[in-house]
Amino acid sequence: METISLVELIEHAVSDPHQKNWTGSLEHFDEMLRQENLAQLEAAHRGAFAFLVFHPSADVHVAEYVRVGTLASDSGPRVLTFFTLDESATVSQPSAVLAGGPADTAVHLSYEMTRRLFSPSVPPPLPGVIFIGQLSTDGDAVYVPLGDLQDDSGVRERLRILFSLADQALADDADPAEFTNRFSRKLIPLKIEYSRSGKAPLGEWLAKSYRRVVGHGWELVTLVGGVLAGQQLT
Repeated sequence: METISLVELIEHAVSDPHQKNWTGSLEHFDEMLRQENLAQLEAAHRGAFAFLVFHPSADVHVAEYVRVGTLASDSGPRVLTFFTLDESATVSQPSAVLAGGPADTAVHLSYEMTRRLFSPSVPPPLPGVIFIGQLSTDGDAVYVPLGDLQDDSGVRERLRILFSLADQALADDADPAEFTNRFSRKLIPLKIEYSRSGKAPLGEWLAKSYRRVVGHGWELVTLVGGVLAGQQLT
């Protein structure tokens, strides 16, 4: 399963296409997540973004689906989907004590990303997938839970439907800022449960989330495909 990290994609998008001297790792990733650089990634990608949020141990059906390696082909070239498979990517939360003793309050970083996005509201049930139209501007996100699915085949079927609907919502002449509205309207007739976050600076949300991920020694990655399949970032 060949993957590429978020910062590598941004590095490709902002680099001179005639200079093939990219390192594949960036010391100052905060610089790469600035608004103007995210805008260049959006211009190169010309589609939507998705984030699979799941715990690789607890949410085994989602994890197994990702490991099979069909995510890039399922999502298609216009929905760039990120995830982390590292089981150790956890962050310690304030200790809670239950009747039987101290509780295990370590929270996987992908879960923390979701809670940060929906704060101060109650976060939706996990695992799930977040859909975003633009990262460089203020906006909202659409979240679809995946916890009701029984196996990786069910996850694949649900995600293929969601990716297809997202692709339909990406009309060529439509305002990218309207993606979440169009996508949500397509979910309603199919009775697919979803939640919408409040409007927020999504680039700031991504930068803070990514800082936490990198700080714990891991990466947000996507499978090779999508924008890379069209050679738009090379």
